Amino acid sequence: MEKGLKPASNWFRWARTRSARPPESLLVYSAAKAGRRPSYLRALDRLFGARSAGLGRILLSRGPVLFLMIEEAFLSYLAICLLRAAVGRRTAGLLLRPLPLVASRRWHYRIKRGLLHGLKRLEAVRTLTILPFAVFPAAAFVAKDWIYDVELWDLTDEERDAVELLRRERQPGDRLVLTSLGRQSARKGFALFSESYGICVGLRDRFRFIACGRVEPGLAHRADAFRAAGGVAVDRALSDAELLGAYAASDAVWCLYPPSGDRAIGVLGRAAQLGIPVVVREGSLGHRLAVIENIPHVAATAEGVALRLAGPLPPRDAARGRRMAKDFACQSEARLRRALGLAIKKLPAEA
Repeated sequence: MEKGLKPASNWFRWARTRSARPPESLLVYSAAKAGRRPSYLRALDRLFGARSAGLGRILLSRGPVLFLMIEEAFLSYLAICLLRAAVGRRTAGLLLRPLPLVASRRWHYRIKRGLLHGLKRLEAVRTLTILPFAVFPAAAFVAKDWIYDVELWDLTDEERDAVELLRRERQPGDRLVLTSLGRQSARKGFALFSESYGICVGLRDRFRFIACGRVEPGLAHRADAFRAAGGVAVDRALSDAELLGAYAASDAVWCLYPPSGDRAIGVLGRAAQLGIPVVVREGSLGHRLAVIENIPHVAATAEGVALRLAGPLPPRDAARGRRMAKDFACQSEARLRRALGLAIKKLPAEA
């Protein structure tokens, strides 16, 4: 009898565990786990009780599913959207790098562009970009809606409090701190960052430049020259706590990326959440976002960055960053709920 009951009891425990999950939980597919994906998953878990799942499981799920990054699994996204739409099940996906997909003339991008445009006709499918259409209007050709990049609103109150505490305990020196965060690569403008500091005495007198993140092997010689000029290069991967400490120490954050890095706004987003001004390239997506959303920034060209940094920086304003992130989070959650077919939360009525 015990042997006969064992499978049934195991099934019962599995079913009870499933039923105990939040009623609005959703399944999320991501082909990789590195980069910005963990922060996205944490934010989605807080909002919806989201859980990672494989392709087979999301195909058969009766609830809504979300592709975390369409670009890394384009054919799978296309196939699963079509199969699930055939039985009326909701599928959504995020476009994290819409610029090359929309703007490139290469044939494979043109094909993908046409296929995503066709998916817009399906009511059960929602493709979203991580930039407002006001910042990048062309994305509306392939996406039905948008949210703010999760890294514009994902920090918790505890993380913000920790950064502000570190900031208050900081011993300010005689120079401002401009920090380049994340992998130090050509796409992140490390060549310009390091070279500007090395050749401009005025910048060295006013600023301490700090690069925090693994230096791309091909740029090791630039890192050596940067250190020789007095810059600080922490050539290794940093933990989340170390990154928050770097933000706390910063008076401004480097986001002046070349056109090849125009899609990268995660560092800008974290700085904006914390009220730290950012240095952006004139005309870039980051610059447009900063202007439209009133994010404190300094816009410069590669040739004029030293001159622009000779002027005053916008003030750091943590309270403003909190308010902005809260607004971005509310808007993004509402748009995600619509995309996933989940109930829209009602805000409590004001007294």
